[in-house]
Amino acid sequence: MNMNIKRAARSLLACCLFAAGVQAQTLHVRITDPGGVAVANAALYVRELAQGVMADDGGAVRLVLKEGSYTLDVSSLGYEKKTVAATVDRPLVTLTVVMDEKMYSLEEVSVSARREDPAYAVMRRAIGMAPYYLHQVKSYAAETYLKGTGKIEKIPALLKLNVNGRQLNDMVDRMFVVESQNEVTFTSPDKYEQRVLAVSSSLPSEADFGSMMSVTTSNIYSPKFGDDFISPLAPDAFSYYRFALDARSLEGARWISKIRITPRKKNYRLFSGWIYIVEDLWSVQFLDITTSMSGFTFRYHINYNEVKPSVFLPTAYDAYMTVDMMGLKAGGKYTASIQYRDLTLNDMPPVAAPAATLSPPAPVDRPRTPKQQKAQAKLDKLIDRDELTNRDAYRMAKLMRDVAEPEETRRQRDTLELLPAGNVRITVDSLAGKRDSLYWAEARVVPLLEDEIGSYRESDRRGRNADSAAANPGMEIALSTSGGRHSPANKILFGNTVNLGRGMRLSYKGLMGVVPEYNFVDGFHLGEKLVLESDPAKAASFSLTPSACYLTARRTVSWQVDALYRYAPLRGGRLTLSGGNITADFNLHDGNDRMIHSLASLFLAGNTIRFHQRKYIGAANQIDLASGLQLSAELSYETRNALENRTSYRFFGNAPSPNIPHGQTSPMPAHTALRTGIRLDYTPRHYYRIRHGRKYYEHSLYPTFTLRYEKGIPTGSASASFDRLEAGVRQHIATNAFDHFEYTVNAGAFLTARSVYFPDFKHFNTNELRISSASMYESFSLLDNYAFSTSRRWLQAHAGYNSMYLFLKNLPFLQRYLFEESVHMRMLWTPAGEYLEAGYSIGFGDVGRAGVFVGFDRRTYNGAGFTISLPLFRIL
Repeated sequence: MNMNIKRAARSLLACCLFAAGVQAQTLHVRITDPGGVAVANAALYVRELAQGVMADDGGAVRLVLKEGSYTLDVSSLGYEKKTVAATVDRPLVTLTVVMDEKMYSLEEVSVSARREDPAYAVMRRAIGMAPYYLHQVKSYAAETYLKGTGKIEKIPALLKLNVNGRQLNDMVDRMFVVESQNEVTFTSPDKYEQRVLAVSSSLPSEADFGSMMSVTTSNIYSPKFGDDFISPLAPDAFSYYRFALDARSLEGARWISKIRITPRKKNYRLFSGWIYIVEDLWSVQFLDITTSMSGFTFRYHINYNEVKPSVFLPTAYDAYMTVDMMGLKAGGKYTASIQYRDLTLNDMPPVAAPAATLSPPAPVDRPRTPKQQKAQAKLDKLIDRDELTNRDAYRMAKLMRDVAEPEETRRQRDTLELLPAGNVRITVDSLAGKRDSLYWAEARVVPLLEDEIGSYRESDRRGRNADSAAANPGMEIALSTSGGRHSPANKILFGNTVNLGRGMRLSYKGLMGVVPEYNFVDGFHLGEKLVLESDPAKAASFSLTPSACYLTARRTVSWQVDALYRYAPLRGGRLTLSGGNITADFNLHDGNDRMIHSLASLFLAGNTIRFHQRKYIGAANQIDLASGLQLSAELSYETRNALENRTSYRFFGNAPSPNIPHGQTSPMPAHTALRTGIRLDYTPRHYYRIRHGRKYYEHSLYPTFTLRYEKGIPTGSASASFDRLEAGVRQHIATNAFDHFEYTVNAGAFLTARSVYFPDFKHFNTNELRISSASMYESFSLLDNYAFSTSRRWLQAHAGYNSMYLFLKNLPFLQRYLFEESVHMRMLWTPAGEYLEAGYSIGFGDVGRAGVFVGFDRRTYNGAGFTISLPLFRIL
């Protein structure tokens, strides 16, 4: 009873505070068409405040303003832009704005001699000017109101069977709302500081949701919009988009071109929709763009306003998302209102050719390098041309970047360190989750709809703790599964990680990892692996990984201990100590996946790996000598013994093959091997990122060169004694956004071969099972395991061309699927002859591929086959 009284009192107080807030000089605007029907999602801009906002679905906007006179620009798709005056002189001012249907014109549009759509002439200018507007703003401060709403309409049956299924069922058909009021500062080129002043949410307390700033930090003038979308204003946009001029309209002294965007291919990285271009300035006035991907659809409405003369910046956002896949149906909306303050422009020369009535930013003299002066001269000639070609637009964009790009941005672009795009640093005010209804009545620029108000009421009824939202403002929902994933049963089955304190943690595999392997030499492996590690985010860290298995067929124990010490985090220092008594593949470095081999052996008697007993102890060290230059050294001592099959248990298939490698007639003799090796890898201009103080290499436009020397040091009559040298080069070359070419070349020889045992030979990456975890770009699909392994000299080359649109994907009905296509060529030369393979594959990046290949041995047809590659198995 007392609890109900308290709730009633809180509700009454909230209503009073809300009413008080409404009376604090509020301007309520309703936007309709001539028939009185609300114009949903219209954009309103307050000139005096440089503030924009999107109206709600009912065409309503509410602004809390100081007393005074204001000029409002109201616009919406399909309607004439209207400018109205508003005087705020009492607590509540209401205003109705009636929008007239827009009258479009296609008159006075010049058609080029090529008789192409007039949109191309507009877009060439806009693309050429894009780098100018990308770097136009040096800094600003802004007040930003963000609101996200979402609703789950349906969840798949499999999720209902989850231990949290009841919780998920409770979320179906419920509206969820999250709002935040923020102070945002921007510093060129892409640094954002977000201070969350207030946050309110009806999301469950266990929800975890990411930053809502990601949309507002995306820039259409950048070649990439967001993380991976290709902007229609990218320098090479004509390779990905078609354009059509739908209409032109006159707004004041400016002509606005409404241009339809059509992707040349159906790809999630490409947009369709419309872009509105301000002619003569060639800047964006409005965006209405959509992209889809495997059941996800995203639509963006972004309104740009002239916050300074000839400076159009986004002032209001609406973003929509729908999900309809695998039994899951959901939808959401994101709204942002931005009010700019303290806007500063970069010092750039005027490069547009505006009409006399327009006012471009005034130039500010700054030192110009000879390169910039040369680029400016070339740029002026391009701008003065009456017509531009697609190539001219590309050149103009490149020259514009050289001219307009600030020196700090240029230095950042030239450095090898990759900084996060749209880097947002978020701080949260200590009172952010405790703001009252009066605060929100003043801060909320978009009124809550009835179902949004109901969402807060339902949240309050369920006892939602608002403070929990303050720790992580956003809208991207990821439900916690702590109730099931970390239950005692799951810890026993799937393993767990236990925090031991002082940055130490211990992990174990659980019962599902007790049988990691089966083969005909050992039988079943029954055992466990533990991982003891310190905090990997620290500059120096270590891990200790012991494992032991009982081998049911050999009735003995196999064990292994690996110790790793990470040091010099900016130089990739790794010191490894290891030892054990294990069953090893003769092809230790490029052998088949043991999990796949276990399944093939158990179900089909497909034992293609040949094993030997390896008792060893070793040490290895890796360190960067310079950026992109890595040195690795290793030393090991081992004793090796031949093994034979001890069981033939299988569900299907013929008797297993003997445990003797291809081309060998007798078991390997027992021996020892003291081996040492050194390896150099060099990649010119290798880009990298710094995460948690540690350096991680990403990519390079240049090849990676490898040189490796290995020596077997004799220690007795039955010991390895050899010298082996090999060199290689590999490269990944992106030819465009959807295609790439990659190749690998490796060659080597034994300089001396006094005593070489089978594990010491060069073994190649083969796929006798026709299913492998190896990449199709670096392996042979039809060769038997250990074929050509005893060669003293070799040369192998692999080349592949990968495309999202090679053969099948050019069919329109297949373009919406995410798979890509590849063609492959492989070659292996040894003194015994040469082997060639060619093939075609389809797949999903590094997840999996399926292909058809044909092989030739000594230029004679050697067979064909269907193969599968599952690189995902390497990380499982």
